[in-house]
Amino acid sequence: MHVTRESREALSRSRFFLAKSDECLVDERLEFEAFLEAAVIFARAALHRLRAKYRKHPKWKVWWDSLRGNPAVEFFRTERDWILKEASPRIGQKVFAGGSQAILLAGHFYYFTDPRVPATTSVETHLASLEKLVKNAERSFS
Repeated sequence: MHVTRESREALSRSRFFLAKSDECLVDERLEFEAFLEAAVIFARAALHRLRAKYRKHPKWKVWWDSLRGNPAVEFFRTERDWILKEASPRIGQKVFAGGSQAILLAGHFYYFTDPRVPATTSVETHLASLEKLVKNAERSFS
């Protein structure tokens, strides 16, 4: 993998760590949690970096204020703040008992709000939304 300006951007790093978490096997749950935390932290960092770059733009404050209540922004703000200021992520864990099909991936054990939705799927959904917001901001403020 080559290091480029794009690969060093916060959203690229978030995607990198999310992909790493998706690869973790069932006996790598510690690694899974660490990669998931990193994905959340870098996703939130994307907004902070955007703010540092454009906060002096005349339309910045209106745009920034419009993010209040956005599900993706709120998810990453809340989860990142919790991770950095309080404790490990607030993710639920499922327990599987027996069965004919072995669980191979660590991600099958974790969720944020709904046990039917894996934690990585929640992060992916919010990350896709956040990427759109950041791209639109870049177009608007550049």
